Order: sequence, then structure tokens, then C-alpha cells
Amino acid sequence: MGISARVNGVLSAGACLASGEYRIEQPLGQGGFGITYQGIDTRLNRAVAVKEFFPEGCWREGLTVVSAGRWNSDTYSNAKQKFLLEGQTLGQFNHPGIVKVFYYFEENNTAYMVMEYLRGKTLAELLKQRRGRLAEAHAIAYVVKVAKALEILHQSQFLHRDIKPDNIMLAEDGRVVLIDFGAARDFTSNSTVRYTTMLTPGYAPLEQYGRALRYGAFTDIYALGSTLYHLLTGEAPISAIERAAGVELKTVRELAPWVSPHVSQAIAKAMMMDVNQRLQSVREFLDLLYLDISKLPAVEPDSFYRSAKDAWGVFSSQSKASHDLHHTNTKQWF
Repeated sequence: MGISARVNGVLSAGACLASGEYRIEQPLGQGGFGITYQGIDTRLNRAVAVKEFFPEGCWREGLTVVSAGRWNSDTYSNAKQKFLLEGQTLGQFNHPGIVKVFYYFEENNTAYMVMEYLRGKTLAELLKQRRGRLAEAHAIAYVVKVAKALEILHQSQFLHRDIKPDNIMLAEDGRVVLIDFGAARDFTSNSTVRYTTMLTPGYAPLEQYGRALRYGAFTDIYALGSTLYHLLTGEAPISAIERAAGVELKTVRELAPWVSPHVSQAIAKAMMMDVNQRLQSVREFLDLLYLDISKLPAVEPDSFYRSAKDAWGVFSSQSKASHDLHHTNTKQWF
């Protein structure tokens, strides 16, 4: 009998999944909770992206993933189910601005998600190519595309919770696609729920730092405003925690005086610290931008801001657990 070797790496090229229906070609990227590969759907002979649940600290025996490190059988199983929930969530939508999931399944003591393979680049990569900032009309054109996809999510009572330039793909076919729904959750409007902290500083509003705070569409609106702020100024906003501590966030026009005043003001209202003063919907944000979408440039295929005096006071009616901050840049699944 052969001895299985422990390995921490990616699946080898040629590895087959789902009884040979999918074949791994090469890795595309790896994060703290998963590995994404370029693969082939052997039935349809088309390229796909295959996302594998593979938390940091785990290892592999042959093809089988073994929970290790801080992962015991219970925490690993719970995190894996949340990964599958991501696939289930995305599978409900058929919109050009939301990445398509074709199939999700369990195998090798882990889980996989088969998605459309998007050729293109992220908005973050485009920013680097454009020396850190975009022209106002082009930045708004991209954000409008994202906003339309986000509106569909919100109408179905889902939040993305991690909107940022890295999670917006500019596909070669001209689509602007919202990706990476690992933080997505369903929500009931105006409800207070207990969520795990999963956030990106600079784009996450203050309520995402707590575990029992009121979430809603306004949570994603803050991130959408932050994304437009970054596209126009070339700088990611300071974190909501810094703002709560008294650090002032410069206005868009302070950093980029050529930006229209009403655009700067719309972003300010989207990024209000107080959830009751912040814009409550995608439509409100777009209305404040005074958009005449017919005048926006076509998307290129591949080629307010002062801290609240009592920042946490806006959540005074909520649990004290909201003050227990989890300072991390790493996504957590549980």
C-alpha cells in the first residue's frame, strides 16, 4: 500500500473533479480560504473558473483536503457549508453584472464552485494602469454598471458586503462584473442581526466592525461610495475606525478639485457614518449623481467627511457586543 504524502499546494494540472466533468488547468489565485483555478468543462469543452474551499493551515492527502491548524472538524464543516451557500446565492442570479455560477458540489472532503471564466482585469488593475485615478465620466460609468447589479442583489434581499475595486472585473466582452461573494449574506431590511466580521478597511462602514448591528442596503452603499471615491481621487478612503477615532476623511474635491461638486456631495452622503443619515438605496445614490446615463461614455472592453463626535452613538440602541471590534484585514468564515 502506498503512503499518501502531505502537501499544502494547489491541485496539479490535469486533476479531474466531478467524475471527470471538470479538469484543472492552472491556478489563478489563492487566498486565506480558497484557491481559484482555470479549468475545463469537459462536456462542453469550455473554459471555467473552479473555486476550491481550502482554508489556510489545512493540507492535502492526495486530492483530499484535511482540516488542520485552527480548524477542527466542526469549524471546518461550518465554514465549508458557508462556502456552498455562496454558490447557492450566486446561482440564483442571471445578470450580466453578477458572476455566473454553473455548479457547486462537495468532493475530496471539501467543496467546489464552478463559475464562468472571466477574461479581463479588475478595476484595481485598471487604476494601476491609469496612474491611480480615472476621469470622472469613466469612473461613474463603471460605478453605474456595478450599481445596477447591486440593485438586483438588494431586491432579492442580499448584501455583497465587500465591494471594492479588487472585486469588480472588467471583462473583455465589455461587461462590468461584481465578483467574490464570499461575504454575501441575506438580510431583512432594518433588522439587527449577528454577523461575523468580514471586511476590507476603507470600504467597510462602521457597522461591519460589530457583530450585532443593523445591516441593510446602506451597508453596500457606503462601499459603493468608497469605491467611487478611490476611482476619482486615486486614494482608498481611510477606515471607518479611524474616522470614529477622530481622523478626518478629506472630501473628493479636496483631493481632486476637478470633480463636479454634486458628485463629491453624493459620495459624502453615501459615506455618512450614521446609518440613518446615509443614503439608503442604490437609486438614491444614482439620483444624487444627476445621471443622464445616455451621456455616459461606453465602458471600455479590456483595453461630508468629518468624523462623528460620538461615532458609536449612532448604534446606541444596539448590543454592547457591537463594541467588540475585530481588527483584521483577513476574511473570516465563522
